[in-house]
Amino acid sequence: MIRVSLPPNRSHPPRGEPMFHRILDADTTAVQQALMDVRARFEGTVPDDALARTELVLAEVLNNIAQHGTGTGKEPLPGGPPRRTVTIHLTVTRHAGGLACAVTDDGPPLPTDCLAEPDHLPSPELSALRAGGFGWVIIRDLTRSLFHYREMNRNVLCFNIPRSDGGDMPVPDGGADSAAVGAA
Repeated sequence: MIRVSLPPNRSHPPRGEPMFHRILDADTTAVQQALMDVRARFEGTVPDDALARTELVLAEVLNNIAQHGTGTGKEPLPGGPPRRTVTIHLTVTRHAGGLACAVTDDGPPLPTDCLAEPDHLPSPELSALRAGGFGWVIIRDLTRSLFHYREMNRNVLCFNIPRSDGGDMPVPDGGADSAAVGAA
């Protein structure tokens, strides 16, 4: 079931409004629709490169929740309990420096090593590449002011995607949140 937070008389979010909010089930169909709706909302109002980076980061984050946020991995264990429905709240806000994003879900806690810088990066040799494992590297690389916290049984992940046309956002001085990651 795909849940959306649109008024009953509105089939698509209006283009160009500065804020997008959606409540959806953590499944790949709902994630795909939300990504298309984010593009429709902000296309033409932010640089194409910033919108593409936003889509890539949101796809990684939302698909991680859909695939892993139930606590059972990509597939439920044979004979195990059915996957429970996880609800995602997605908010994207346009501002002068780019796009600010907040993603919350009621799945299990995010593993702490997801936000930590890796001890070493994977080998760039094609033969050494494996499918998967690069999502958090991509997320950390393309975002600014990335941070996560858990409150009231919900994961809260927030980040900024800076504009690409020389309008990079100012970087905070780092004193506000000790959990901030990648604010360089």
